[in-house]
Amino acid sequence: MTRSRITTLAALSAGVAYVAIAPVAAAQAVSTSAVAPQEEATTEEIIVTGVLRDTTASKAPVAVTTVSEERIRDTVPVSAADLLTEIPGVVVNSDAGETKNTVYARGLSNGTASGTYGYYWTTILEDGMPVVPAPYSNFQPDMFLRADATIRRVQAVRGGSAAVTGPNAPGGLFNYISKTGLSDPGGLAIVRLGIEGEDNPYQKFDLYYGWRNEERDLGFSIGGNYRRSFGYRDIPYPLNRGGQIKANANVNYVSGLGSGGFLVSFKYLNDHTGNLDNYRPLAYGFDNPQFTEQFGNSVNFLPTGDLSHTVPFGGNGDTREWNPSDFSHEKSIAGGIKWDHEFGGGWSFTNNFRIQRNQVNHTYATDIGYQSLLNADTFRLLGTQAAGLANTPGFFTLSDRSTGQVLARVYRITATSQNGVCVTPVSNGYCIDRNTPNILPNQSIVNQAPIDSTNLILTVGSSNSSGVIRSRDITDQFTLTKDFGPVTVTAGSYFNLTRFSRDFAYAGRGIMPLQNNPTTLDVDFQTTTTTAAGGAAGTVYQLTDPTGFGALGSSTGLTLRDRANVREISPMFGITWEPTSRLLFDFGARYTFYRGWGVNQRYSTNPNAASRTFGGIDGDPLTLYDNLYAIESAATTFRYDKSTRFLQYSGAVSYMISNQAALYARYTKGRKNNDAFWDGFNVSQTLADQFSLDPLPTIEQYELSLQFRNKWLTFNPVVFYTDLTNVAVRNNGGLLADGVTRYTTRPFFSHYRSYGLELDNTIRFTRWFDIRNVLTLNKGKTVSFASISLGTCNGVPTPEKCPNGILPPDDDTATYLSGPQERAAVVTYNGTANVHFGPFAAYYRFRYISSRPVTVRDTFRLPAQKLSDIGLRYNLSKAVTLNLNVNNLFNDMNPTQLSQVGTRPPELTEEQFLEMYPNALSQVQTNAPRSYFLTVSARF
Repeated sequence: MTRSRITTLAALSAGVAYVAIAPVAAAQAVSTSAVAPQEEATTEEIIVTGVLRDTTASKAPVAVTTVSEERIRDTVPVSAADLLTEIPGVVVNSDAGETKNTVYARGLSNGTASGTYGYYWTTILEDGMPVVPAPYSNFQPDMFLRADATIRRVQAVRGGSAAVTGPNAPGGLFNYISKTGLSDPGGLAIVRLGIEGEDNPYQKFDLYYGWRNEERDLGFSIGGNYRRSFGYRDIPYPLNRGGQIKANANVNYVSGLGSGGFLVSFKYLNDHTGNLDNYRPLAYGFDNPQFTEQFGNSVNFLPTGDLSHTVPFGGNGDTREWNPSDFSHEKSIAGGIKWDHEFGGGWSFTNNFRIQRNQVNHTYATDIGYQSLLNADTFRLLGTQAAGLANTPGFFTLSDRSTGQVLARVYRITATSQNGVCVTPVSNGYCIDRNTPNILPNQSIVNQAPIDSTNLILTVGSSNSSGVIRSRDITDQFTLTKDFGPVTVTAGSYFNLTRFSRDFAYAGRGIMPLQNNPTTLDVDFQTTTTTAAGGAAGTVYQLTDPTGFGALGSSTGLTLRDRANVREISPMFGITWEPTSRLLFDFGARYTFYRGWGVNQRYSTNPNAASRTFGGIDGDPLTLYDNLYAIESAATTFRYDKSTRFLQYSGAVSYMISNQAALYARYTKGRKNNDAFWDGFNVSQTLADQFSLDPLPTIEQYELSLQFRNKWLTFNPVVFYTDLTNVAVRNNGGLLADGVTRYTTRPFFSHYRSYGLELDNTIRFTRWFDIRNVLTLNKGKTVSFASISLGTCNGVPTPEKCPNGILPPDDDTATYLSGPQERAAVVTYNGTANVHFGPFAAYYRFRYISSRPVTVRDTFRLPAQKLSDIGLRYNLSKAVTLNLNVNNLFNDMNPTQLSQVGTRPPELTEEQFLEMYPNALSQVQTNAPRSYFLTVSARF
């Protein structure tokens, strides 16, 4: 049996009517040529991605890569997105978990730093249809797709025709194509067991069965997977658990009106996935960060114990349940019908219809950060601000919830005459009580920078992670094609209607000791002076509930109801002209009519929250944790109805030099509609009314490629140039006049540019040994980046701060910076050496990403990333295969995300801060450590 294959087919299409790719060669081949030798014509790849009709790999070129089923089985991808590391020009970061990965192509890294929006310029397709037609923050396509035994191959188109044939994804399309009974009859069972990190178990079970009749005009298949794993950190409950079931049926027919076939498909996914970037381990420094001796890299700061609790959702009795051990619970039900028909005489059509419902219930802990007990936000965001107690003299007591032991006591100081109770200097109006020993753990860790420098604790919250997001999608794509001989014309239309809802109730905020496997503390506040705000001296207010969370359902975090509707109608047209057998011209265009309408309800602070007689949900004025819930009101309900229309087009010319070599050139002008633009409608109806979808981000792309292929060598360099303008930038950290409720600023616009080289190359030294090289050289530049500064009115404005009645959002400004493109590496390399002898096969893969700037200021960089993987395969029989894989063979630890602890002093620039405090505390996310996997596959 031959070694697994990744067939890379690079060719340029007409953008619409044809995409041409080099045919699949014999089993080991990685093909990048647009032209196949005659003897291999029968194995020519059928391309279904980035085209308006299925086509063979024998026409004009486009940059496409196909990852085969064998390659998927032989490697152990952390996530479905991990398969995309095999594609030139594509950069993937899946270090934080199976979902919420970040993926970008051709230098379009901006806007993808967070996994909650990691596919901003690209998208995932399942059998040619979008998994999430209308993406949203924390509602991304990889949440609803799993790579298992039902996947036949993955086709990826980067740039080019993606703007014309894809749904609002000009950067690239990644199509996960399912097996059918007609294409893959027989059964396959896969059992994979592994160890992630030091000793965390991994278990995955896949099953597939396909059947077809002897006439091969009727077939069906069914399959799916179940997986349970803890990830690579020491988390006490499973990070991932669940799976999916998929099924489909084929019927082919011949009639007096022609021939064709139907494919009916169904999917049910029910899964839980966690994300390890909710917190980042503690380190010193930025250029070469070193993890703290106390914790290292595998520490768990996610809260432990039974923390499930009920959260009030508004003041009408609605509630939500929140359990951080459930992480994100994804569900998807999808069904589709694809109809292909050939009329004869060159006429054909295809209609692909899909209806689905996606849902994710977020109940994971987030906002996990390192903070000083003396930081004003430590207790203000726990509820004292909303309750009107932020400036009340008194002390906070932090206790172990299980034993009642007092771990620390913090005084709120409002006058210098009160300083006698302090054992530490007063900071931000707070100090540590001199009469109560501070026995919180790891208090010896000190930040060398003057921000949250001593008395460190952990904070935990639930912003953007305590609610349900749902979408109901109806999607259809239709194409009609006429082949006139040298000219082929395709016309069609894409339609999508999404009904979207988001219901979030802030699950609260807690304080945890700085230790491995922490849990939340009990916190109360006792007044020391009689005041109007705090009542009589000696009054004790309970800030946290029995699970250690306060400010439940408040506007400290997201408490809201959103209802949105998105409709896209996109007529498409493509034409291909071959005046000679060697020369080809093609052109494609897509005109989109887009509309988004709905209503946002942003819940605001309960007006009774500061009343000392208001008892909240339980009727007790002294249990503040349930007295602060936010409520809906007409003043915070915003309606909108926005629309836009825009044209995208792509044109190419290719020339076949010989049967082994071809050239192509292409120009594409694409646009990106602003996904979930309505999220910023949270301040006033006037601002919502003034908002415009235009101007849209605009992408201009140029490509030039040489393709060469013979029996022993494939060589496919692609030179590209990308110019991206009108990229909106907003800041969601602003505070309204109550000092609690957040708002999003108006947009400011940025401009980016990148150019470089993509190389896909395979050298076959012998029939049993080959090396594949995937190299991307990229020079990214931020031409102008909008750096937003919140105005002086931000949060609890006074007449002095906000004269003439200016509101907090009114005086936000932006300055414009230039420099390198954030997180864009100059060099990305993936090299694989393959060996195969009879029943034995092996590979060694080396991956490298050069250092890259964290921000446009380029004051500190993520160091170069180097990883090695190996895989061994032995065929015990024709039916049974054994695989052993070691990911990250040398256990390299490479930072993939890096940030400072706390908020930089406003009087210091980023450059000044790093120069003064090069060894300040930092937060570092790294790649996964060494992991081992044993896989047994059996065909039947």
